[in-house]
Amino acid sequence: MKTLTTTLTTLTAALLFFATPAQAASTSLLTLGGGPTVGLTHVLPVTGGSTNVVVSEMNVRLKLLKVLGFDLNYNMTGEKELGHGEVYSSNLRASALLYVVPTSVLSLYLSAGAGASNFSSLTSDSATNKSYHGGAGMEIYVGKHIALSTEFLMLIPQVDKIVVSQKPLRIDEMGSLDTGSMTGPNIADYISPKNFQLTLGLKYFF
Repeated sequence: MKTLTTTLTTLTAALLFFATPAQAASTSLLTLGGGPTVGLTHVLPVTGGSTNVVVSEMNVRLKLLKVLGFDLNYNMTGEKELGHGEVYSSNLRASALLYVVPTSVLSLYLSAGAGASNFSSLTSDSATNKSYHGGAGMEIYVGKHIALSTEFLMLIPQVDKIVVSQKPLRIDEMGSLDTGSMTGPNIADYISPKNFQLTLGLKYFF
């Protein structure tokens, strides 16, 4: 994992060195772009161990007024259940973007949103298979229509429907299951910068 992370960081630095001021398309008041992204998802499940998955995504990005944006990502490698069934990186991911440093050479932005297995779950308040994410990214403009991007997202699964037994289950004197020996997970157990996705992408803006 360290080797891949170092490689991604080195490539980002090299791309920044060769960046050129963008013309109209990639930094205009209204623009739509898209392209592939590749990277690494790293998760430490609460059940122990660690999981590293190479991800490949297709991205569509809408930019408004140079400071606002909307992302839709499709995970071509598919989502994977970890630990007690939680999903950290979903098939579909929608994000709101805020460009805090928009320039003609590079732009820095904050990103936050939710993911789900399909569109119906993504737009449903009652869906139980969602994931959440937040982080930051950078676009580097290498021409009028072309931008290279890098992004770091902290990944958080939806865990409100999961029950975890932290003690041996017991039967009470009436012959019923002693539910007092069962506890639900604390959301703080799942929020960690060690659960992340780091990607590099190529985008073409119209």
